[in-house]
Amino acid sequence: MAQQSPVGKRLPPIPNTGPHKVLSLSSLPAVVFRRDLTVRPQKAPTDYLNLDLKTPRLNGIHQHLWLAGLPAVARPLHKQKQLGRSLLITEDPDEHLVWFETQILLKPLPLYLLDYTWWVKHLCESEDLYRSACGLLLSYAWLVGYPCDLDIAKDAGLLPHEICWHDWSSFIGTFLDSIDSDVLSNSNERYQYGELRLSRLNTIYRFILPAHSLRGFLRGYKSGSTWYSAYYGGYVRGLLVLFAMFSVTLSALQVGLATPNLQKNHSFGVASYGFTIATLIFIVISVAIAFLSWVFLFWYHLLSTWWNDRKKGRELHRDRG
Repeated sequence: MAQQSPVGKRLPPIPNTGPHKVLSLSSLPAVVFRRDLTVRPQKAPTDYLNLDLKTPRLNGIHQHLWLAGLPAVARPLHKQKQLGRSLLITEDPDEHLVWFETQILLKPLPLYLLDYTWWVKHLCESEDLYRSACGLLLSYAWLVGYPCDLDIAKDAGLLPHEICWHDWSSFIGTFLDSIDSDVLSNSNERYQYGELRLSRLNTIYRFILPAHSLRGFLRGYKSGSTWYSAYYGGYVRGLLVLFAMFSVTLSALQVGLATPNLQKNHSFGVASYGFTIATLIFIVISVAIAFLSWVFLFWYHLLSTWWNDRKKGRELHRDRG
């Protein structure tokens, strides 16, 4: 359970002397741009913490996360390396522990989570921030469980080089003693799941969420590329596999029709004719879908860019007026 003071106020779940002290705001970014938001952390630390710790997108689809991952802890960093995964840095907490193909996104552990004073001043007062901070710190208890994991984390820029294994082990031990790491009652619900597969998150955003925006349908949870070639890559690869299967089948039917026995088989002739017509129709429809979707995406992106430019222009004109 979370530590509570005699009057019921939350206490930091970390030791008073952590492995790294954040003595000022100088360790924070000068400015953060996130979509349409601009935040100055040194002037508005709470606004910055909301961006840096909370996971609203994953919490919004929490009931569907079982499709994207297991309700289990994330594998430590040395296991990630064994799986051949590259460790990619992200500063978006909604992308932390999201993996695709041979890469996994990891958010560096914010230094203020290692500082007792920051917990008292900025995190313990808000339940949402407290739970989000506990969840992110808990994920590092999963990732850095051995001395080799700590070395990997330092090399990848996830943890500061000044932390030694003895300090980290003691720090995490105190943290785990302060929270209920089994039922995660003090952590954000997103951390009920460890690693999440990006392709499944994209599927959830495109096809499962009710009344979702057109932008979400087109881009999914996270777009891997803005190139049309990447967007159509999976579609074309799937079509090539189907076309290869159709080609082999049609060749087999053609050979069969050339044999005397099957030439006299009326049912085989009808089936061959029907399959040939169906294949031609499928090819025409597939090409038409690819072309029409390209036209739609082209005009969607063009009009979206034009609309956003007009919107920004009106806002700038209003501010100057």
